[in-house]
Amino acid sequence: MMRKKLLIAFLLSVSTFFSGYADNGKTTMGARAKSMGETSVAMIDFWSCFNNQSVLGFYDKLTVGVYYDNRYLLKATSTAAIGFTLPVKNTGVFGLAMQYYGGKNYGKIQTGISYSRTFANVFSVGLQFDYLFNYFGDAYYGNRSGFTFEIGLYGRITKSLSLGFHVYNPAHLRMATHGDTKEYIPTVFRFGASYTFDKKCLVSLELEKDLSTKFQIAAGIEYVFSDFLIIRGGCRFPDFSFTLGFGTVIERLSIDIASSYHHVLGYSPQVSLTYVLK
Repeated sequence: MMRKKLLIAFLLSVSTFFSGYADNGKTTMGARAKSMGETSVAMIDFWSCFNNQSVLGFYDKLTVGVYYDNRYLLKATSTAAIGFTLPVKNTGVFGLAMQYYGGKNYGKIQTGISYSRTFANVFSVGLQFDYLFNYFGDAYYGNRSGFTFEIGLYGRITKSLSLGFHVYNPAHLRMATHGDTKEYIPTVFRFGASYTFDKKCLVSLELEKDLSTKFQIAAGIEYVFSDFLIIRGGCRFPDFSFTLGFGTVIERLSIDIASSYHHVLGYSPQVSLTYVLK
């Protein structure tokens, strides 16, 4: 059973390589977003330095965070990430985002530097430049590298309603390869909204479109019982994946734990830690 799961997951990871697309699509980071159906584009938190850089203008905290996603309970398909945000007075917020996916036979490394700024405390814009590196354990396939960028917009329509928009690789750039092979980095559009009820319950909706795949629809909900207990849930269609998680805040430290379930590949537990330095 484990070998079968590993084979399926590996084929899903590299199938885009053989179809002319590099496997570097946008992946949602942070256990909070993961537990809410991977909705993130219109939610304010530290992991916006990965998910929608424009939101960082409203986060505005000196913070460091780490994240791990044990995808399908397999080490070879897991993701690890670390991020850092630096607010600069009267200038904006800078972010650093680094992530690693894969194992010995296949892996991806992505590093990004971002900048976000708010305007009139109503909306914000963000920009990130990324460096990508893919490797195969088999020297026959060689290594791949490339550069791309991502842009985002975030706006507060009312005190309760927020909208977010993000585009990954809007210029449809390619990875650097040998010979005549063309590997395009996926271009991913995401649009979402979040609404807060009575400062305790947050509902989020999101639409995602990769140029090479069908629309994804995601929804999530979060209820804050107290700083010690925050419960979350969500779903995604047509992937038919369901998510659940909880979080706790201990002074400057936030701990979030989540798990998603795919009807074919099974469970994927996630955990993230963030610490506000200032």
